[in-house]
Amino acid sequence: MANSLSNRIENMQFSPIRKLRPLELEAISRGVEVLHLNIGQPDIPTPSSFWEEAAASSDITTGEKVLAYGPSDGLPEFKQVLSDYYHRQHITLLPENIMVTTAGSEAILFTLMAICDPGDEIIVPEPFYTNYNGFAAMAGVTIKPISTSIESGFALPATEDFAQLITEKTRAVLICNPNNPTGAVYPVDAIDALINLCYENALFLIADEVYRDFTYESEPVSILQRPGVEDVGIVIDSLSKRYSACGSRIGAICSYHKEFLSQVLKCAQSRLCPPTLEQIAAVSLVATGDSAVLEMKEEYRRRIAVIDEVIGSEEDILYSQPQGAFYSVLKLPVDNAETFAAFMLKDFQSEGTTVLVAPAAGFYQSPGKGIDEIRIAAVLKPKIMRQALTILIKGLREYQRLQTH
Repeated sequence: MANSLSNRIENMQFSPIRKLRPLELEAISRGVEVLHLNIGQPDIPTPSSFWEEAAASSDITTGEKVLAYGPSDGLPEFKQVLSDYYHRQHITLLPENIMVTTAGSEAILFTLMAICDPGDEIIVPEPFYTNYNGFAAMAGVTIKPISTSIESGFALPATEDFAQLITEKTRAVLICNPNNPTGAVYPVDAIDALINLCYENALFLIADEVYRDFTYESEPVSILQRPGVEDVGIVIDSLSKRYSACGSRIGAICSYHKEFLSQVLKCAQSRLCPPTLEQIAAVSLVATGDSAVLEMKEEYRRRIAVIDEVIGSEEDILYSQPQGAFYSVLKLPVDNAETFAAFMLKDFQSEGTTVLVAPAAGFYQSPGKGIDEIRIAAVLKPKIMRQALTILIKGLREYQRLQTH
């Protein structure tokens, strides 16, 4: 008899963002340059203070220094600089309101494990960050999607629509604000309505705010700044995008809910501690202020302007103009965006270069949604971003021509 694997792992999806990687490698093997619009990996250098502190802390040649376990909830000095950062953002968080995690990914997983039992449900606006599916599967939690649309700018549905999805198994509403993959930023009145809904129904409101610093038409807003959030609010945060330090794998759970934090500490203790060296290096990174983050924000603004210029002139492409983060969803005049994305890697190049995008169907839970949509990430310098989008349009027109013959 053959060994069998768990239903949990069998039902868990592979990352749709990385699904086309084999075709990318084949294109590269043919000598084709591939420009990446598919994944949120910024090309902006990580601030030098991180590298300098990491180098200084990694000198173990004397034999007197040991890279030891740290506290399960994070190094006190790092929690303090995080608290200082939040205060600069007008978010009143003390170190005891913060738990350091191994990236935002672990923060979401720990949160789901702390508030949900297997079979419980969370309500999530779709399209949503695809890895929510993986975290939910690991925690035995069911995602109940509530649809948003590109035609409405991916605005949050009415509170009444959320209320209709609440059952006895519902434990939380999860939002990403600013949003990945849409670039939408939710207004304060919509956030307040969700806080009230969660309070009235004894639910948690989980806000993935890892892109909070990158808003372009309004000031950043955290749920932790809003009234009534003390009993319901949980914020997921990360250094990855804010400091262009995705590989540092440092995140945080932030909440005023003392019992929640005291219980989720059990999860933190089970994995001993978050990365110690990265926390040490990040202390000076976070403590040096926010000028580097503001510079990144302006760079993303320039890149998003290129999307507006190039894609905005194409009448048959509907796209979400990013209000925050650095993503946009494009609704293309094609029957299947994944087939088109594969075509770009297998059959199209412009002067030896092609483009890799993320088919958007993988960001939806509801069957049939997003079939003709892609997500692009503004993670290339403006000149290269323009080149990539121009190639994308050329490839789209060639694809359409072939489909009509």
